[in-house]
Amino acid sequence: MPDDTNTEYFDITELVERANAQARELNIGELSVRAVRFYIQRGLFTKGLMVNQLPEIQQRALPHKGNQRFFTNHDVNTLVNIKGQLDAGKTVADLGGREIRESSRPSHDDDLSTRKLLFTELNASMTPLTDDIVLSAIDSHFSAPRVENSWTVALREDVTLHGTGVAPSDDAVREMLRVVKTYFAPLAAASMPADTGKLKIEIELADIAAPFNGGIVNSSDAEVTRGGGASARIWEVCGHEELGRESERLAKSGLTPLDAGTAVFSDAGRGTGIGFEGVIHAHGPRWRSPYDKSGHTVSLHGEDELLARTWRSVLRVADRHEIHRLVTPAISSGIFGFPSPHVFEVAFRTLLDTETNVQVVRFRTISRRAFDQMIDALQRVRSAG
Repeated sequence: MPDDTNTEYFDITELVERANAQARELNIGELSVRAVRFYIQRGLFTKGLMVNQLPEIQQRALPHKGNQRFFTNHDVNTLVNIKGQLDAGKTVADLGGREIRESSRPSHDDDLSTRKLLFTELNASMTPLTDDIVLSAIDSHFSAPRVENSWTVALREDVTLHGTGVAPSDDAVREMLRVVKTYFAPLAAASMPADTGKLKIEIELADIAAPFNGGIVNSSDAEVTRGGGASARIWEVCGHEELGRESERLAKSGLTPLDAGTAVFSDAGRGTGIGFEGVIHAHGPRWRSPYDKSGHTVSLHGEDELLARTWRSVLRVADRHEIHRLVTPAISSGIFGFPSPHVFEVAFRTLLDTETNVQVVRFRTISRRAFDQMIDALQRVRSAG
């Protein structure tokens, strides 16, 4: 464990910003957070330090104890050196990293397709609405959102799977047919009950700011300023200047700073050709309770209720502006420190239990781990009734 209390520690976003400052001076290509994670995956770069590996004085200074990793200026220099050598023509193998032979790995889309089908079946008997796992192509460099290609697989007269990206392999289709035959009711017995009008939750592995016909939710700070992660992406797509003006307007109107558990609407993001009906800025709580080592997360400072209140506020704002479809990140996850998958369970339970005119709330993430956790969390919430 580090014992140099004079060393400066910072997260991966700050790491990338410092590395890019050096890269510009050296006239080499810039980096992204995704690129750093690629280097880590290939064994070229350190995973960073966990919170409990930091000096005690640094740990005490943290506002929350999340699961983020921390880096130092030494890591910045190492990262820039890796980038420089790769730009000069070196390969991952040349630098001692691991090469992954894609041809020997199962298809990513095959796995998602089977997971969607299994999940849909598990929920079909519980509700007249089917919660969807939406398959989307993710642009690795976060360029302008686009659909590369789409596909449809008719597994049975009443069971059709749609997706974007690479189509499932023959083996994956055969596996899905087996699942349909084994677990689905016979076609003659299948019937769709009437739509109850209840809110439907969708889960999508995709860029938060990909085109969407509805409103977009931004997990915001109290002052509605540009954040990191999904918030930074929303500001990028909806426009820094436009959102900045909206932030100033909200402040002058006395609508900000926001209290934890509240939300506010802004017109930003309209008319940009990506379909948003406005941005709902929601200020969720930070997690302050300890993590239970037994695996049972317990909110000791009212975080659960504050998070539930945040989601109810989002729905009220959407209803007030007659927005019936929302796309959203998981509020209070990430740097706000709310533990996963607990943060998803609170969100899903609140949304399904709240009376609203909102018809669809689509959760988006670019993390496959979070995607899987969301599916499992929604299944638990629906099973519990």
